[in-house]
Amino acid sequence: MDNVDTFFKLSTHIYGQYSILQFSHIKYNTHFSIIPELGGAINNFSVNGEQILVGANNLYEIQNQTIKAFAGAQLFPFPNRIKNGKFKIGIKDFQLPVNEPLLNNSLHGLIYNKAFNVVLVDENKGVIKLRYEYKKENNGYPFHVQIENSYQLTKNALIIKTSLLNKGNASIPVGHGWHPYFKSTQNIGKSKLQIYSNEYFELDRQFIPTGKKIKDNTFLKVHQIGTTKFDQCYEIEPSKDLIAKLINPQKKLTISLLAKGYPYLQIYIPPNRDCIALEPQTALPDTFNNKIGCIELSPVEPHHFIFEIRVD
Repeated sequence: MDNVDTFFKLSTHIYGQYSILQFSHIKYNTHFSIIPELGGAINNFSVNGEQILVGANNLYEIQNQTIKAFAGAQLFPFPNRIKNGKFKIGIKDFQLPVNEPLLNNSLHGLIYNKAFNVVLVDENKGVIKLRYEYKKENNGYPFHVQIENSYQLTKNALIIKTSLLNKGNASIPVGHGWHPYFKSTQNIGKSKLQIYSNEYFELDRQFIPTGKKIKDNTFLKVHQIGTTKFDQCYEIEPSKDLIAKLINPQKKLTISLLAKGYPYLQIYIPPNRDCIALEPQTALPDTFNNKIGCIELSPVEPHHFIFEIRVD
């Protein structure tokens, strides 16, 4: 991880019920922003004036981009989907909200629209900390978990550290992830991608893994995206910190994704193909049912994850 300089400034912009907190590294013209009221979503990240992520700059964009597309959303207590919103713990059945009606799934967790509290702003180290207490507020996931995020800015990187603390009396299933969209100044097909995996999981018609893995070496080395369609989850070797690279030849930018505790990478290109979602995840879609990557979070001892976006 990079050394941190001490030239930071926090600014707050209010748009209706939402606030965008922007942290700037003045010396290097680098900044990031977050939206506490939308689950601590990563709203933007720019390096040397170049915008890296798709982010909102007004209320209209928050409502029609951030919320509708889950842009930058934090995914908890599960990433991606739970089939039909149903799962079991032992013999007990649970029903999560179905918010993907066309596929009848529960999508992207339960906190993407929850208001996080700011608990620390350190303008010397370039750090903002947010915290949220999930207190059994949904019957489909009736547990008590504290979620804390630390966002740190350096001259060319955004580092996000997350901790989950089970405040109940028994172990519970959890998953976590992020949903950033990486911006393209052109059709994303002209960008190049490298994925540190040669296996992804086959999906059924509900976009739920079938259990079958598909071998694909296409992006093991840097390869132009072209017309490739993406909406699949790759398994990354647990020993790998570097999970993917996205290269913009026109801007001569290399974006590296590094992670600890996120052994899966969901990749998605929307129909307009002007961006790409690279989503680090602790688990496979439908993790509460297939148990692949599902974390059994015991009480008292927190579980930690790190996600870093680095630009060169």
